[in-house]
Amino acid sequence: MRLFMLPPTTAVVALFLWSLLVHLTTETPAGVPKGHGEPLGNHRDSDGHVDILTTLPSPQEFWDKYVSKRRPVLFSGAARSSPGMQLWTDEYMLEKFGDLKVRIEGKHQKEGKYPEGEKGIAQDTLRNVLQTYRTRDVYVVSQIPDPLTEQVAVLPFLTCGTFKDHILESNLWLGGHGTQSQIHKDADNAINCLFSGTKTWIMISQDYEHLLPDVVSSGGYSARATIDPDYVDLIKYPKFSEVPYTHVDMKPGDCLFIPASHWHQVNSHGSKNLAVSIMMSRLKEVDLLECDAVDLDFKPLSEMNMVFTYDGYSEQTMGDMDPFELREQIMKICSGVKELSYSAVYHEFFHKEDEDNEVIDNAIDTKMAKDKSSKQQDLHKMKQIFAILDTDGDNFLSCDEEVLPKLSIETLKKLANIISYDPSNSEEYEFSRMGTEVIRILIEHVINKLSNDKAPKMTKEQFLLRYRAVGGSRPVGSQLYDMMDPSQQGYITRDMVLSKMEDVISLYDNGLHPHHTQNMPWQADIEIPGSLINEVGTKQQWKAQKIRDDL
Repeated sequence: MRLFMLPPTTAVVALFLWSLLVHLTTETPAGVPKGHGEPLGNHRDSDGHVDILTTLPSPQEFWDKYVSKRRPVLFSGAARSSPGMQLWTDEYMLEKFGDLKVRIEGKHQKEGKYPEGEKGIAQDTLRNVLQTYRTRDVYVVSQIPDPLTEQVAVLPFLTCGTFKDHILESNLWLGGHGTQSQIHKDADNAINCLFSGTKTWIMISQDYEHLLPDVVSSGGYSARATIDPDYVDLIKYPKFSEVPYTHVDMKPGDCLFIPASHWHQVNSHGSKNLAVSIMMSRLKEVDLLECDAVDLDFKPLSEMNMVFTYDGYSEQTMGDMDPFELREQIMKICSGVKELSYSAVYHEFFHKEDEDNEVIDNAIDTKMAKDKSSKQQDLHKMKQIFAILDTDGDNFLSCDEEVLPKLSIETLKKLANIISYDPSNSEEYEFSRMGTEVIRILIEHVINKLSNDKAPKMTKEQFLLRYRAVGGSRPVGSQLYDMMDPSQQGYITRDMVLSKMEDVISLYDNGLHPHHTQNMPWQADIEIPGSLINEVGTKQQWKAQKIRDDL
């Protein structure tokens, strides 16, 4: 075979031109900040990898060097003591845990998607996830079901003293083919242990929070920056060029300590990425004296007195407010006063910026049940708080007699769930997300279709096509259809729909299931499909997904 050879002089010229082209294409154009339009981390060089420890610290060392200083650290190989790291193959988890329910999100946090699962929007079974996660846009971000906790080992330095008493919850993370978070911070301290796949982290100290753009509170101490981690716009956000960061490269078996309020962005890699995190209180001080008197070792998570647990079937409490901090907050507002009014509680936990106490007090009596605005929902939550604490029903809380004596951990957990309730933790999320207006418009649309003599009947698949087009799921849509077709005739008519219309709509009233009366979930600002607008005269617009042509 003959090879094409350039003359020596021509080859030198070609090599020079090639190197010049590479230089020009990799050099940042004049006036354009380094890393503009590139993935996060290219705006400047990393300050280095976070500390890596190959031996675990004592509880006191962990506190002194890392927790108290809000300093992240990687514990190399620490997760290998968890039986789940070896046992949790897809086949094993399908057999042992397949019927357990988990909360799901989309793989890319910036898109804000909650996919459809076997139990509805944002709710799925582990069975369905394990059978589809490699090909579906789904990521388990869920409180860990209790049966799995027997196979998760708690690191020795967390098993004594203040640490053991302030383990709040544990979460399960499972996805495939790459997941990505936004830049965000969490309210609590966390230790994330990786069982499968790899993770890369960008870590940003809270000291530089003032340089982060478009920070949006997620409630409490949690927040996120809406900057796109795939395309960092340094023209729009020039100050971000000044943000220093460290990085983390995690491999299977590693555990990472993420301090409370420490900003971070995570990319997960591999066909299967599986991790477990343990959340701890934002501690200001610790008592670790008992730790010197015990032999510390790894301990099953199931044997720890974790504050929030999840049985795998009921509603989750993932992300609920730390009850220990809630106790401090309540004691603080009771300090120096004998009683608390509605207004005092409202300002402290929901809207500190509001100052019109008279308006708030009047709203409680006149508009609570009818007004579905965000503030009115918070007022409803406040009413639930009073229902727990106000034993004499006088709409005032006596600090010495009604409040302080009732601050048991169980009562605090109930209060925390009311204050920080997340509807995506339950199967009722779909009802709260859609609300009564959307479902009423859909039902009226169906009635109009069935009033046409050419199409007096509608099959389940035809109904599901319409229900899913307005953002609903197949499982819940099937539930609605079965309500309208109780005799299982295989179709619905106009009269059948009319007879069940209010029953169906009541499921979505204030976003609550009829049997779900303990919490008032958030109600989304839902917009309505254009093709339904023309039919029922509403001026709202739908933004969730493209409606099928025949809707």
